Amino acid sequence: MLRKRSRLIAAPIAAVALTLTVAGYQASASGGTAASGASGASGREAAAPVPCLAGATTLVGDLDGDGRPDKISNPGHTGTRMTVQWGAADGSFGTEHSVGKLLGAKPGEVATAAVADFQQDGTLDMVVNIVKPSGVDDPATARVADYRPGPLKRANLGSARTRHLDIGDSREVKQLRIANYGDDAYPDLAILNNAGDGVWDREVRLTKPGSGPGRYDSDQQYKYGEHGTPAEPPAMPGDGWKRFYQACTA
Repeated sequence: MLRKRSRLIAAPIAAVALTLTVAGYQASASGGTAASGASGASGREAAAPVPCLAGATTLVGDLDGDGRPDKISNPGHTGTRMTVQWGAADGSFGTEHSVGKLLGAKPGEVATAAVADFQQDGTLDMVVNIVKPSGVDDPATARVADYRPGPLKRANLGSARTRHLDIGDSREVKQLRIANYGDDAYPDLAILNNAGDGVWDREVRLTKPGSGPGRYDSDQQYKYGEHGTPAEPPAMPGDGWKRFYQACTA
């Protein structure tokens, strides 16, 4: 029987990003310096391009910090089939790369990721979880569970400021999704887990300004979490990006 602690807040909030065209986004990026935050000839820092949505499951934003927009696709919003295309100087996007392969997932492992500008500094960040599913009721522990603030390296999505995130320590992560539980400008994290004993649950990690997603908090979990089963899993947010980023307009 489905056991629910609470439901997601369904009321929409105002988006915090300005609507802009992809072309305008690319023009602002190519007109800047080689890296986000680097100083130009005037001595002033180049403004980071503003992320926008090129579709319900496609986010355009600067992931590697070079001041150019990259394209992140997240089919089904689950984070398990995410891909990235790096932006070029001419405004085009390169070859599609599997995020799982870039992260170095081994055979039999599942890599799950969530992307957003968690710190609202203009560069996209990533939460990653890599686990080899147990295949049974008991949850497997994650081999990798990180918050990786941008900019990220193209070769392996590494970050100079990577820190461990406690999302895969006691539960087996099935999905990672962007959500807005704090009703503010900072994206939060929703995690679908195999909690063991026939229970699947939705855990949450609310973002703290300047530091990204926080640790497990029992009060937040009681307020925003939910329990279910594999047959009746807890509801997961499907519009997380839309709550923070507007559409790239033609």
